[in-house]
Amino acid sequence: MPVTVLHALLMLAGFLPLFMFGFVFTAGPRWLGVGPPPASVWRVPGLLAVAGAGVLVPLQVAGPTGDIAIRVAATVYAIGWLWLALRLHLLIRASRASDKVHVTLVLVALLAGAGVVVAFAIQGAAAHAWVKGVGLWAFVLPVFVVVCHRMIPFFTTSAVPFVVAFRPWWLLTGMTGAPLIHGALDASGLAAWTWLVDLPAGAVMLWLCVRWGLAQSLRNRLLAMLHVGFVWYGIGFVLAGADALAVLAGSAGMTTSPLHALTIGFASSLLMAMVTRVTCGHSGRTLAADTLTWRLFQMLQAVAVLRVAADLVPRPDGLVAAAVLWLFVFLPWCAKYAPTYWRARADGRPG
Repeated sequence: MPVTVLHALLMLAGFLPLFMFGFVFTAGPRWLGVGPPPASVWRVPGLLAVAGAGVLVPLQVAGPTGDIAIRVAATVYAIGWLWLALRLHLLIRASRASDKVHVTLVLVALLAGAGVVVAFAIQGAAAHAWVKGVGLWAFVLPVFVVVCHRMIPFFTTSAVPFVVAFRPWWLLTGMTGAPLIHGALDASGLAAWTWLVDLPAGAVMLWLCVRWGLAQSLRNRLLAMLHVGFVWYGIGFVLAGADALAVLAGSAGMTTSPLHALTIGFASSLLMAMVTRVTCGHSGRTLAADTLTWRLFQMLQAVAVLRVAADLVPRPDGLVAAAVLWLFVFLPWCAKYAPTYWRARADGRPG
């Protein structure tokens, strides 16, 4: 299997769904006003998903049979993913809440992501364009921005009372519509014209950073992690718009700089911020980012800058530096927070 093909699958759909389902089965029941699903409901599909995704890298070096084995693993992964999506659907159906919009949109995006894995399982490397296009624009970005629309204003007003929550429905439409329209234009062979949506979306998202209280959030490290991560959403669309204009003018464009601004800068930063917050909150610990976590988050911003710059000013050592620094960020972060999940809550409550 070509390395770039598997890289796209793993970084867009190979680990993010596990985090997303963990989050949505934790926060989703609260949003829906229903009880959380018992472990027996998600254990089997969860293990299937972990097993399918977890063997993709080892199978890549398995030799001549690696291609077939990788696609079989992707099939197992897709089954687990779709099974988990069914459990989420049943939670939504059981809810009597008046607002199910956010959870429903997350479910739709998760189904789009499952379609990416199914396409890969069927077509292998031939599904690369589908994996990149649908995986980013219809799956990863919509899931993250839907959760941002719901959670960032809520967390901000809780920590900074003089900032008024701002999350109108038209804003959610724009936040989720921009990546979908970009992806549709790109898939239709109109990549040079995506600037028509990218530049306005980028401008609105950067304005939203200010409206949501970016400056005020910097007094609270954990809150600042959410806000700084969201800044990359605006930057990514501005870069995508500039890339489209460059292509329209006849140049080669920025290759994958916009993509990595949105994945490493936006999605990875939000992942670190959300997992840190949920881990602390649901383990009875203080809702705060300590010095180590804050320094690792700052290093992650350097990773994003390095990876974006590696395409703007092509240097092989730039890719290596970004990859190594990524490991220096996430290995100690995992080592710090993973043990929390098999320890008792710090406040003595069940869980």
